[in-house]
Amino acid sequence: MNKVIVVAALVGVFSAGIANAQESRPLGLTLRAGIFFPNSDAAKKNGGKQWIGGGAEYKLGDLQFANEGNSYGASYSISVDLYQKKDFRHVPVLLNYVGRSNQGIFYTAGVGVGFARELNSLNQKKNHTTFSYQVGVGYEFTKSQVPVFIEAKYVGSSRNRLNGYGIFAGIRF
Repeated sequence: MNKVIVVAALVGVFSAGIANAQESRPLGLTLRAGIFFPNSDAAKKNGGKQWIGGGAEYKLGDLQFANEGNSYGASYSISVDLYQKKDFRHVPVLLNYVGRSNQGIFYTAGVGVGFARELNSLNQKKNHTTFSYQVGVGYEFTKSQVPVFIEAKYVGSSRNRLNGYGIFAGIRF
């Protein structure tokens, strides 16, 4: 009798584990890394022509106004990125709109606040809080549980010296 109870308990636990695995949903977390190219001559001269860039994004929810054919979806998210080289740094914290098509193409637009450090005209490091924004387009290569993607973005702020373009690769969990 004890063997039957143990076997039944193991079958129950095993079945529950399979059900949870089949119902597992993505965490809504995106990680990306790449290269940022500043527009400003001052940033290029003092910081460099190519900066390191990367960040994380968390999906907050889906938007329900997508078309009924399910060929398009939309969501909103919050992101934190870092673009830095030498004495220049920009850390935008943004609320984003993300649109997706079934063909793997996605686009994003976001606004928020940026935390910046740059050199002033006296070559002193100055920290600023700025209005920041981004627009971008990308492509997801896989439709699996862990999609891989590339994207291109324009990142801007009210501090023109921190504006530029970036190319990133990433993964979604």
